Amino acid sequence: MVCLDSDILIDFLNNKKEAVQRINKLKNDDVQLAITTINSFELLNVSDKEKLQKVKDFILNFTIYDFNFESSENAAKIFQELKARGEIIEITDIMIASIVMANNETLLTNNVKHFERITNLELE
Repeated sequence: MVCLDSDILIDFLNNKKEAVQRINKLKNDDVQLAITTINSFELLNVSDKEKLQKVKDFILNFTIYDFNFESSENAAKIFQELKARGEIIEITDIMIASIVMANNETLLTNNVKHFERITNLELE
């Protein structure tokens, strides 16, 4: 299974060729796709009601991993490690990474520069 980051999801919703091709290839290869509750929050943060319904319908096509206690422990460790190295990233990215790691998944993102700072996070 592959967990998709918000940037990939947004690009797919905006019909950007590369994102559409990447997701379709994964689906054609029978790879199960997942997102996190943090990604769903980021996507649902729209004011247009028509667009909101489309986003909801889209989100429900994925397995959705929660930010639970194990994830919060992972996030705190990641935050402290990054802070100690002076390499802090956005807290939402830390939360997404912690959820992905807690579920032993791979993260598909275009934001590799931020996520590669996190030890033991598998990226695609």
